[in-house]
Amino acid sequence: MLTFEPNVVVIDDKQDEIQGILDIYREQGVGCKFCNADLYEGDGMPDKPYSDVNLIFLDLFFSEAKFDAELCSNWVQSIVPEKSFYVLIIWSKDPANADEVLSELKKLNRLPFTVLVKNKTDFPLDDGSKYDYSKLFQEITDDVNNIPSLAEIGTWKKCIKGASNIIIGNLSKNNDPILFNAKLQKIIVGHGGTSLRENKDDKYKRRVLFDALDQVLISNTRNSFATTEINQINKDHLYSLKSDTSAEIDKELNSWFHFKIQDEIPKDSILPGLICANNHSFFRKIYSIIDDTKLFKRFEKQVGDGIEVKDIVLVLTRPCDIAQGKFGKNIKLVSGVLIKNPCRIVSGKKKGDIDFNGSLPDSTKVFDHLHFDSIDHDIVFIFDFRYVFSVPEKIFIDKFDNIKIFNKELLSEMQVEYSSYSSRLGITQII
Repeated sequence: MLTFEPNVVVIDDKQDEIQGILDIYREQGVGCKFCNADLYEGDGMPDKPYSDVNLIFLDLFFSEAKFDAELCSNWVQSIVPEKSFYVLIIWSKDPANADEVLSELKKLNRLPFTVLVKNKTDFPLDDGSKYDYSKLFQEITDDVNNIPSLAEIGTWKKCIKGASNIIIGNLSKNNDPILFNAKLQKIIVGHGGTSLRENKDDKYKRRVLFDALDQVLISNTRNSFATTEINQINKDHLYSLKSDTSAEIDKELNSWFHFKIQDEIPKDSILPGLICANNHSFFRKIYSIIDDTKLFKRFEKQVGDGIEVKDIVLVLTRPCDIAQGKFGKNIKLVSGVLIKNPCRIVSGKKKGDIDFNGSLPDSTKVFDHLHFDSIDHDIVFIFDFRYVFSVPEKIFIDKFDNIKIFNKELLSEMQVEYSSYSSRLGITQII
């Protein structure tokens, strides 16, 4: 079933005070929704958030009741997912409490990209019957245009939507539902392997289908960029790259280029690039790298309050073998450690680097300045190509807890470096 979601949501208890807002956006073809927040005769909050809300108009007082910052933030929480982009417009006769709402939204991980505070009493019409919505709309447009880089992100988002429609259009161009279904099945088998014909895991098959469509999407979005002009402000500022950028490493942003953005990984998943905690006492004893003779001195300073060291593994089995069920009896893993809040060097040329009490051997691979949970921990992964082993599928599912998934590029890098390390020739000395 096709679904349609709003791009603009207005939360108020008096529709006559916001009808002009809905009319302006609807005339432009924008999807809008009015949420009646009246405490007695209003609407219920949505059961689940919407995926593409760009603007939220929020009144601060409902049913003439006292101001309730938590109630206001709960309305926003019900409309946008955690850490989503949106612009919040406080539309109230008394917007003095806007900061309290923002404080609550921060606790919910739903801070808006920017906040525009608009007092209803600043937009009167001569007859006093309603507000000057044209003036309001122009002010909002001007405020948003003062952030020119948003235009480029908007272009990127539009290209993604346009490319996805082109892909779906080509898949469905024959106007034949049976053929459309057959094409999707062919993509699943072609991308995931013939073993999927016997696989009963429909959610896994969906992931295979979506991964395949993602690859097509990426190549098609790039074709759309050239047709869109770049405004002069972004040419002079965003793309000039002359101004100094912050030297501080953004751990969360850095992690986007390491991991697949996925909140929860099913316990029974066996995926290429999957990183897991090793909870098997026997395998930890044999394959932990912490007590290796070349490494244990390197970890001497990685102890103390707040520092956590955990044995982990990375699934190295080839993606095609996993997709086609050809990995045999065992899952191939490379052993490593996760260090949370590692001890770092505080001065000198290597300030900020992890204090390994010396250099690591060339068999190791380090991924630093990472972040992947709600608490802003400093995290590093270290893998050692000397410690590659295999475990049966059932033991892997039972004893290894999923943490994150390396993206395709990082997994390929690991596989190439492991292959290079393991295929090195020895040196014969002639005396």
